Amino acid sequence: MEEGEVEGLRGRDRQAARERAFRLLAATVAALLGAFAILGGLLVWYDNATGMVLHTREVREGISDVHQALSEAEAAHRLYLLTRTPVALDQLNDADQRARRRVAEVEFLTRDNPSQQRGAQALSDLTRQRLALLERGVGLAHEGRGEDALALVRGGQGTAVMRAVRAQIAVLDGVEAHLEAERRARAATLRLVGALALLVFAVALGWLFIKALRDINVDREVEAETAERLRGLLQQRTLLLAEVNHRVKNSLQQIASVVRMQSRTTDDPVVASALDKTLGRIVAVGRVHEQIYGNAGKVGDFDAGSYAAGLARELVDSMGREDITLETDVEPLVLDMAQAAPLALILNELITNALKYGCPPNRPCKLRISLRTVGDHHQLSISDEGDGVPAGFSMASKTSLGMRVVDALSRQLGGSLSVENNAVGATFQVEFPRSLA
Repeated sequence: MEEGEVEGLRGRDRQAARERAFRLLAATVAALLGAFAILGGLLVWYDNATGMVLHTREVREGISDVHQALSEAEAAHRLYLLTRTPVALDQLNDADQRARRRVAEVEFLTRDNPSQQRGAQALSDLTRQRLALLERGVGLAHEGRGEDALALVRGGQGTAVMRAVRAQIAVLDGVEAHLEAERRARAATLRLVGALALLVFAVALGWLFIKALRDINVDREVEAETAERLRGLLQQRTLLLAEVNHRVKNSLQQIASVVRMQSRTTDDPVVASALDKTLGRIVAVGRVHEQIYGNAGKVGDFDAGSYAAGLARELVDSMGREDITLETDVEPLVLDMAQAAPLALILNELITNALKYGCPPNRPCKLRISLRTVGDHHQLSISDEGDGVPAGFSMASKTSLGMRVVDALSRQLGGSLSVENNAVGATFQVEFPRSLA
């Protein structure tokens, strides 16, 4: 299989692993939301079911309390008829109030069940009838008609009402007992369903988690293989770049040696001057290459300020004159790689031209180099103390090859070249944008 096909398969495997991981994540989120919704519904349903169980138990307790209160009222009534003690009367009144209150509560609690509501109303009527009979007996006793009160008791009307009360209570309690059993069963079923839902959700979540871990491991393995491959390619690229840079450097040195040899062997001063200028341009490009690619094959930055100061010092020293003063005002400007070579050639041309024409051999002179950033542009200025440019000089009519080269390189940088005479000497200025992008 070809290397490109292998890389393609690895890339597809990694993409597929990521897609599976994304789908599993989406499924996990959906499962969480669905589980929360289901569990929330089950909790509400279970809460309602347990609430109904408690409600049924409360109804049954109310019914039982009504029967208990009526029984206590009968006992207190008999005790009062026999003893006429205030304590018995207080007990009777307390049981009477409790029975009326509890039967009213039973009526209120059964309002959600129409049939039970009717039964509770019937129980309430019977309760009031029985309590009315007891009150009537107490009233006869208060009037001193004790025999009549006892006769009322022996008449059996109260016993009949109590039998009806017990029968109604039995019916009501039986229905409520059946409802309580049903509601307990429903609550137990909901509890079981909730537990099963939690178990299913836990199993599903665990499965999704394991699947996600597997896909993450696959993605990590593919990523590790890709990273290893990239490291190998980077190492190969570094070695290749170092080899290419070494060959370029050697080629520039060979070309410079040939030009230097031709310059020394020619007898024509014009040709020698042209070869010297060409040699200077080759050396300028070589310095740029040295600064950018000279760090063990790694691509570095081109510091135009440091380069300009160093080049100016080398060219001034090459003149062998001690009466030339060099002043530099440069900033550490880091330029694009596309700007490095054109600016280096411009610097070489302008500094060489200033030393040749702006520093006459018969008097001391000062050479000023300025490179700074002004707004969105870089500005290079080279000033000398020579005789200045000839009268009538214009950039449109320039005949010097060096000036034509500088003008062309300035336009290549996206900038412009300007020349002006000072009180003493001339200033050549190149202004170009901070980036070609």
